[in-house]
Amino acid sequence: MTDCQHCHKPMKPAAANMLCANCRETYWQLIHQLGHVQLPALRSIMLRQAHIGTTGHTPNKGNAPLPIDTHAQDLIAESEAWLAEQAGKIRPQYADYRWQKAWCAIISNRHTILNMSTAADDYTALEHIIRRNEQALTPEEAMVIIGTCPKCGHQAASTPQAETWTCPDCKWQGGVQAIKAERDNKLWQLEYTGKPVEVARYLAKMDIHCTSDQIRQWLTRGKLHATPTKHKGEYVFNLGEITAMLDCHN
Repeated sequence: MTDCQHCHKPMKPAAANMLCANCRETYWQLIHQLGHVQLPALRSIMLRQAHIGTTGHTPNKGNAPLPIDTHAQDLIAESEAWLAEQAGKIRPQYADYRWQKAWCAIISNRHTILNMSTAADDYTALEHIIRRNEQALTPEEAMVIIGTCPKCGHQAASTPQAETWTCPDCKWQGGVQAIKAERDNKLWQLEYTGKPVEVARYLAKMDIHCTSDQIRQWLTRGKLHATPTKHKGEYVFNLGEITAMLDCHN
C-alpha cells in the first residue's frame, strides 16, 4: 500500500501517478471548472462586461478608466498557460492551441491527463490557480477575515469554504483553521468601538456570527463589560469577551 502524493492518505491499489481515486476525481472537477466557469467569467471581467459585488457611483477624478481589468488579465494568462502546458503533454502541437481548444483537448483525454506521471504536481499547481481565480471572482462582501499572515502580518481574507490561504504579499501558505485559531487567541487583545449592530457586522466579517440583539441583551444583563463612550448607544467592546459569551451561548 502506498500514499497518495496529494492528500497523503493510504491508497489501494496504487495508481501509476500516485493520486488516489478521490484526488483524481477532484482534480478532474477543477479542470472542468477552470474552462467551463472561471475563464469565461474572468474574461468578462477583464473586458469590463461584468463586475464583482455591488455597483456604486464613483466620482470622476479626471482619469479615464483602463479599458481592461489588468488583475483579471494576469489570472487569465496564468490559467491559459496551465491549460497550454497540459494540452502540450498530450501532443506537442496542442500547446499552441487557444485556451478553449486546449481545454477541449484536455477534456477529451481524461485517461491520459489523469495518468500523467506529473499529475500530482499539475493538480497542486491547478489548485493554486483555482484559489486565486475564486478569490477574484468572489464579491468582497462575501469574503471573511480569518486573521493575519504569521510571516508578514498582512490581513488574511478568504472565502468561507477555503481550506488553505496564500499570502498575496510574502506567498506564505497555511491552513485556514490554524490561522483562525491564532486569530481567536488574540481576540482578547482587540477592542472595537461602535454600536452593537456595528460590532456584530465586524465579527461577521471574521466568520464569527452573533446578532446585535444578543450583544444588547448581554449588555443589559451585565454579562459584557463594555465601556460606554460619549456617543449614544456606542461602546468600547472587547472582542474576546464577545466570542467567549458566544461560545457559552452555543
